[in-house]
Amino acid sequence: MKNKKTNAQSSFYSIFRPILISILSTAAISVALLLVGTAAAYLTPDPTAFVEPLGFVTLFITAFFGGFAASKINKRAPYLNAILTGASFTLISTLLALALPHTLASGTELLPRILLRALSLATFPLGALVGIKASKPRKRKRRKR
Repeated sequence: MKNKKTNAQSSFYSIFRPILISILSTAAISVALLLVGTAAAYLTPDPTAFVEPLGFVTLFITAFFGGFAASKINKRAPYLNAILTGASFTLISTLLALALPHTLASGTELLPRILLRALSLATFPLGALVGIKASKPRKRKRRKR
């Protein structure tokens, strides 16, 4: 006898599989952008002065492209996937940032950092909007004869 998936298992995988793939692709985008930001910081005379600004720029660019990727991964519900991916990614990255001891000792206080991370949540649906607009074919106008 073959074991068939129940509808509950099937719906669970159909909902959370695209979110998991979107989170992983967003993490890959984040790592790539952080490497570029690190290289850019080391080209300056004082790299430590640019660490925090480059980190937040990377966060917002990652959020935009993460929303874009989320809309491409789940075309049935692109905004929902982008919002859930953004919430999950922001929660994970915030918890990881709070777990590191040096984050509390650097220049900016904790509340502005958390507010900037919360603001990056709005960038995920914006990326999804661009992803949806990019996937729709343009209609050709008829020429008048």
